[in-house]
Amino acid sequence: MIRPDDDPRPLSYDDTPLEVAPDAAGRGRFALEPGETLAQGLKRVLIGEIVTSREALDDPGIAKEEAIHRVRRRLKRVRSIFFVLDEVPGANREARVIQARDTARLLSGAREADVAVFEARRILARAEGRDVAAAGLLVERLEVERAEAHRSLPPLEEVAARLRASEADARSLPDRFEAGRLLAAALVASYRRGRRDWRELGEGFTVETLHDWRKRVKQRRHLSALVPIETTVTTPAIQRDLEELGEILGEEHDLAVLSDRLERDERLLRPREGRAAILDSIGRRRRKLAKKALELGEELYVTRGRDVAEVLAGLSEL
Repeated sequence: MIRPDDDPRPLSYDDTPLEVAPDAAGRGRFALEPGETLAQGLKRVLIGEIVTSREALDDPGIAKEEAIHRVRRRLKRVRSIFFVLDEVPGANREARVIQARDTARLLSGAREADVAVFEARRILARAEGRDVAAAGLLVERLEVERAEAHRSLPPLEEVAARLRASEADARSLPDRFEAGRLLAAALVASYRRGRRDWRELGEGFTVETLHDWRKRVKQRRHLSALVPIETTVTTPAIQRDLEELGEILGEEHDLAVLSDRLERDERLLRPREGRAAILDSIGRRRRKLAKKALELGEELYVTRGRDVAEVLAGLSEL
């Protein structure tokens, strides 16, 4: 997917956990280390995501904005893995998911400001006629907000402390549990929830369902990357399509947030400055994205949940 130069994400963006990504040998899927069980492998990836998050905050060679992005991205994957570990004794998934979510929220201010400016610039690039001036004003005002957000650094020491606590929790997890069965069950549950959202959206769009579908698509993408055997529902091609769908739904979500702000805060753009036209432009773009998402969803979510469960049944032997 081609991205504009001012995309707030770095060129190194990859939705696959670093410990899972294909290596120089060209592995196309998650490979366990010699003698490692799937349970140990999942625990290794979980700890790796948390540790690399903390190390990014302490690395002087990484800009703080990039470090914050990496931490937030990896914490989303941590939450997906905890979804798998729901039944593991001592996992206390709900509390740990909340901790990962709240830690990410401490870093949300500057990132959200970056995304708002990026979306406003895309609106400006598409604008025509009198809408150009209105979109330009929106960009200028959001740029001011972004500068202020970046002047107010998030509490990085508190974030690091929470990451250390999360790491200790992850290391305390057992090395033996029914990892294959749990991973298969989590993937099927994520698939069924995403399929339900896709089918509901076919009957009419709601912000809540689109938002939930975006989360389930990301979750399915994360979990698919952890499957160490070849299956027809976790292929690299499907994972790439899930990533693309997640990007489409992500843009729709970001535009929904911006639209809501425009409607609630006249300081961003007043009615006499062309606010209605910009809201109309956002609405048209969101409908186009939603339509495109539904079309791609038809390829990714047409299979029945029971059939997906049958395909993943082999995981239970790991």
